Amino acid sequence: MASSSHSPWTIKRESATDSPAIAHVHTWLREFNWDANPTFMMLATQDESFSQSLVLLARDNDKLVGGLIGEKVLAWLRISIMAVDPAYRGRGVGTSLLLDAEQRARQMGCQYLYADTMQYQAPQFYTKRGFQIAGQIANWDSHGHTKFFLTKELYCPSTAPSRLSMTGFMATFGYVTRIS
Repeated sequence: MASSSHSPWTIKRESATDSPAIAHVHTWLREFNWDANPTFMMLATQDESFSQSLVLLARDNDKLVGGLIGEKVLAWLRISIMAVDPAYRGRGVGTSLLLDAEQRARQMGCQYLYADTMQYQAPQFYTKRGFQIAGQIANWDSHGHTKFFLTKELYCPSTAPSRLSMTGFMATFGYVTRIS
């Protein structure tokens, strides 16, 4: 798409995701983040415990019946995927996975859980288990379905919980894995 006649620059779509120009954009953001939040950036780049994966699999004897994939970043455990074999849905597999994830999150030093889910997936599953809807985007899939962002505060006897807003969470956690 051509730029408007009111601006002195041109804007073009870049198709190569490994172009030097894209590396510059990443560098500008990284430098800005270092200036704005050096403590976070120090953790993100130098602390091996900054980000840790969590993968839980539920089995009925040898049969895989469910799984949860998450990642710990700072005080948060983000549940990115949780799914249960259709033949085992409604039998407590998802609840067992979530309870196990909560216990492990506490052991990892997490104070909060985060999940996102579509309207047709599992928002009620999460809210019935203590999650709060922290935000939502209508028509996320361009077919009229809402995407929900949910959080849950974990109460850990060894840590004094502090409140974090979803805005603060998204600004620092976003979908960041490891920043180099």
